[in-house]
Amino acid sequence: MRNAGPAGQTLDLNFMFPGSLPPGITFTRASVATYTDASGVIQTAAVNQPRWDYAGGLLRGLLIEEARTNLLLNSATLGTQSVAVTAQAYTLSFYGAGTVTKSGAATGALVGTGAGQRVTQTFTPTAGTLTLTVTGSVLNAQIEAAGFASSWVPTAGAAATRAQDIMTMPLAGWYSGTAGTWFASAMMPANGNIGYRGIFDLDGGPCNVWLRAYITGGTPNVDGNIDVTGINFGVMTPGTPFKIAATYSAAGTHVAFNGAMGGGTAAVSTPATYTTLRLGVTDSNNANAANGYLRGVQYWPRVLSDAELQQVTT
Repeated sequence: MRNAGPAGQTLDLNFMFPGSLPPGITFTRASVATYTDASGVIQTAAVNQPRWDYAGGLLRGLLIEEARTNLLLNSATLGTQSVAVTAQAYTLSFYGAGTVTKSGAATGALVGTGAGQRVTQTFTPTAGTLTLTVTGSVLNAQIEAAGFASSWVPTAGAAATRAQDIMTMPLAGWYSGTAGTWFASAMMPANGNIGYRGIFDLDGGPCNVWLRAYITGGTPNVDGNIDVTGINFGVMTPGTPFKIAATYSAAGTHVAFNGAMGGGTAAVSTPATYTTLRLGVTDSNNANAANGYLRGVQYWPRVLSDAELQQVTT
């Protein structure tokens, strides 16, 4: 996930140990949620239980998602049905080798590629009734009002909602409002024009400090707001883990991305005293959920040198 890094860190959150969150974190989610285990089997996590998600047997990290609703009924083994839709983006997904054919508010078909394989299709219907005609094996199906697929939400006789994953911890005892260095490692899936995805946010002060990844206009980036100064770290590769680090002090900030210095140096005022670290979002309202994977967050209450920044992000 990352190098051990220079000495003196006062926070070391490693999310690459499935089954146990680091001490001091409060994690909540007001519903059950699904994830894929190391054997490729979809499992269900209980209310308020975190999820470590795998692909091809490899751990991707701690999965953090926004709330989503699956509009399909009896979605484990889907049958032909109709749903009410509005004129906005929806994403259809399922596992298996069958076919779902759309009619009514939208047309076209989504064809499965085999057992254990998930296929997705994003489309914008007209407002009205969308009919989905099912042939063959269509398992763990989902339609959600969004531009990309999230983890499967099981349903029975009614639509169901997966609540947002929320993870926080207090800053007291290890955070300096004068000078410091943040490090984070994460991975964001390749899901089209995905918008903002939060890595972490500090709140309780007069302005937010955050790190985020985003794709707009097809360009994937990682950037941050260090006090009130926006910094671009670099261009990420969706589906590939990345590492970022940033310093702050009255003298300014330096940033590093995947072992290289980037974003230049920008003047910042000394950050205020914040109270809460929010992981996987970009503000105190828990907006812009990661919809991806957190792998680690570290903090030093001092400014790391450029060489140290490159070391921790390599």
